[in-house]
Amino acid sequence: MKILIVYATTHGTTAKAVDLLSRQLENHEVRSVNIKKETPPAPENVEVIIVGGSIHAGRIQGKIKKYLAQYQSVILQKKLGLFICCMEKDHKARDEFEAVYPETLKKHAIAHGCFGGEFLMDKMNFLQRAIIKKISGVDKTVSQIDFEAIQNFAERIKKES
Repeated sequence: MKILIVYATTHGTTAKAVDLLSRQLENHEVRSVNIKKETPPAPENVEVIIVGGSIHAGRIQGKIKKYLAQYQSVILQKKLGLFICCMEKDHKARDEFEAVYPETLKKHAIAHGCFGGEFLMDKMNFLQRAIIKKISGVDKTVSQIDFEAIQNFAERIKKES
């Protein structure tokens, strides 16, 4: 099965999550593309498309939104997985997920995921660190990647494919 993972990462957390997800799908032909660094292939020649990004100030990266809008008609003919990386948990993470993806795609998706997140202070600029400290009270690197959520997402993809 051909799987295309299109993602955007700002500080590297989403790339880590995609790497973990790809390992869970290792028996399949998986290609992952960081849309910020390279242009993803058109999705016509894959069976499953997985799309995700990180949430900053309640928004997903613009390149992810643009990709989904550009290829929505093709994506709706494929099996789809959608995920986010964010520091919110439980219902707040779910609210973030619900806010960033179009309803049509959420209903079509066979897998939804909230993969946790990280505050990587050494990769943030001064302003980003100041905002994080003010909003969350965090002033050092914190990792809350949800390995179980990534594994469950991969299992749903494998089961439905």
